[in-house]
Amino acid sequence: MDERGDVKMSQKFDELKQKLKNVDKEKAGQLVKDVKQAHDDGDIDENEKKELMSEAKKAAGSDAAGGLGGLGK
Repeated sequence: MDERGDVKMSQKFDELKQKLKNVDKEKAGQLVKDVKQAHDDGDIDENEKKELMSEAKKAAGSDAAGGLGGLGK
């Protein structure tokens, strides 16, 4: 991947991570979708996706598995 692609990935990762810091349970599901879409679009890599998904589950609380409708898989 070229240098610009790496910068684009880092910017998207940072953007999504910042959103997760301010998310509530209702928005966590949408953020999981955003993370998956960013990965599918090539904006974040697999490791970044895993980290963001973990953060989203924490943000959703202890009922993350059910609360996110299995989106965290």
